[in-house]
Amino acid sequence: MCGILLGAIEQTCETFFLTDAEGVILYVNPAFERLTGYGREEVLGGKPSLLKSGEHPAEFYREMWETIKAGRRWSGRLVNRRKDGTPYTEEVRICPIKSPDGKIKYFLALRHDIARESQLESQLAQSQKMESMGLLAGQMAHDFNNLLTIIIGSMELISEDLKAGSVARKLSGEILRSSKESANLIKQLMVFARRQEFKPVLTTLNEPIRELKVLMDSLLGKGISVAYSLDEAPYRVKIEPDQFKQVIMNLAVNAKDAMKDSGGILIRTFNAGPAGLPPSLPAGKYAAFELADTGPGIPKDVLPRIFEPFYTTKPKGKGTGLGLSTVYGIVSQSNGYIFAGNRPQGGAVFTAYFPTVNP
Repeated sequence: MCGILLGAIEQTCETFFLTDAEGVILYVNPAFERLTGYGREEVLGGKPSLLKSGEHPAEFYREMWETIKAGRRWSGRLVNRRKDGTPYTEEVRICPIKSPDGKIKYFLALRHDIARESQLESQLAQSQKMESMGLLAGQMAHDFNNLLTIIIGSMELISEDLKAGSVARKLSGEILRSSKESANLIKQLMVFARRQEFKPVLTTLNEPIRELKVLMDSLLGKGISVAYSLDEAPYRVKIEPDQFKQVIMNLAVNAKDAMKDSGGILIRTFNAGPAGLPPSLPAGKYAAFELADTGPGIPKDVLPRIFEPFYTTKPKGKGTGLGLSTVYGIVSQSNGYIFAGNRPQGGAVFTAYFPTVNP
């Protein structure tokens, strides 16, 4: 029976390790080696503290050890660090094992890597946050748009009665220009809030990209090179082509600004699924669009807020903070999903997944 149990522990995907009463590691299973990157010979005789990430205060560990040394079970969530320095989160249960006379002889730790669960929780929280912001932004945009319509209409009528070249005519022109710029911002907010008219058609992601090629070169300037890698047999999707072009242009301009007008952009499409999809996506087949740049990448503290309306890292007067939120709104309106991240070789990457139609 002992041999069967040991065989099961050796083959399970859950992490097991055993220590003596002083916390010295006596045994780890292969799952521990795969998760942490440490070989068995590297940790035997050592202590679990070699996995410490620095994310928890000293009191956290003191309370844990006080609990298990008192003979009670301890369970909780730990952020640890692999041999290569990367952090990971796991659910941990530690059970004291006692001798017949009641003395603690060993501690058995069962650990479950919850990277996927943590990612899903984070994405769900972000999705709920964006949905709430969208509702608020939509109501504000609708009310403000009604006011702007009155302002623009009234100023156009007033301008007609003002003498050409007069100061009043010039001022009325400035008011009209500012009002129309504000109306464009409201239009972007309404896209984010999904309140704009949406007329999707059956197409592929390649077609709008090809139509934008000439415009893209003039939009980005000579300092930015654009390369394309388009799937030769793309799945079909139901999108609004002009709005998808806006997604491409907004992401391209964002990359151009990040690279300070000098660098490279790669635009590619590919078919995805059902395997290898981000964990938050429903199972199925997707047509995917990706835009990557050679810029400095996205700072870690910026990533969680990257799609929020009015959030920008640009200097005052250099951006409205609506470009990426508009992208998020358009992709969501097409029942798609978009993710932002950094490439291993450097630079930012945005990837959008759209559910296919009769692939």
